[in-house]
Amino acid sequence: MSSNVRMYVMLHMIVLLSSFIPSIVLLIDMPAIELLFLRTLAAFAMLLVLMNRKISPKLFTRQAIVQMLSSGILVFLYWGLSFISAKISTASVCLVGMATTSLWISFLDPILSKRKSRPFQVLVGMNAILGIYIIFNSDFDYGWGLAIGIIGAIFGALLTIYNAKLAQQHDAYVVTFYQMGGALISTTIFLPFYYYFFLQPEGKSFQFDASAVDYILILGLAFVFSIYAYSIFISVMKSIPPFTVALVSNLNPVYGTAAAILLFQENVMNTGFYIGTGLLLISVFAYPILSDYMKNYTKTKIEKSKKQGTITKEEPARAK
Repeated sequence: MSSNVRMYVMLHMIVLLSSFIPSIVLLIDMPAIELLFLRTLAAFAMLLVLMNRKISPKLFTRQAIVQMLSSGILVFLYWGLSFISAKISTASVCLVGMATTSLWISFLDPILSKRKSRPFQVLVGMNAILGIYIIFNSDFDYGWGLAIGIIGAIFGALLTIYNAKLAQQHDAYVVTFYQMGGALISTTIFLPFYYYFFLQPEGKSFQFDASAVDYILILGLAFVFSIYAYSIFISVMKSIPPFTVALVSNLNPVYGTAAAILLFQENVMNTGFYIGTGLLLISVFAYPILSDYMKNYTKTKIEKSKKQGTITKEEPARAK
């Protein structure tokens, strides 16, 4: 098995694993913000113990540390909004909103990278969104849950693009450590505002009381998902483009729906589900094929132009 194929297999396994997160969040009897705080705290503490020497600030420039810590704000927003989406709707609806990440990347990546977008990239992303819409057309009673999930996907897109750059510069576990630290700091700063604007007006206080099973699930979220799966997710970005990563992640609703059916008996296995799933699968497998075709087409065109002595200055840039 080639290195590139192995990375794609790992990506699919991580996507399968992460699709269980909304269902696990719903199993934990704790509000979204308190849960986010404990998850990031546990992940940060575990990494601090496991990677004592590798994460020493002396090994990195101040600029690198600030960049990794700052990106933790995106983790805070991405995870926080996904938790809220799951809590106020269903695991399936949350995954629908988060799966729009690939569409946002198709718009944001060319802007941030200062390169032209490829028309087929947007078309494939739109096809994936159409599939998601068809699957969950009956679930739009959860409008706020879907909207919050979609907003979270915007931050998820920014995080994916940024992580693709960090993956080329630093070890994946090092990036994870500093991002967990940044997410923990962000959540801690947000807690007073959360209390003053959301809890106090309703006469509530922070709810950290939970059962032993809940705390075991939180530790599982921290170790299995926040450390192991998240670090591998960053690692695969060394060889797989951000849009492809997000596009494969569109399978999250399919895997997550299966988990929700098993855990909560969410019944969405209708004709629309199968049609939408088919569109999602077409998007996931069509993108690599179209991407390779366009690269080969551009390469052939450039080689032909070189032979004819008519190559333009723009063509080499497009080939990259």
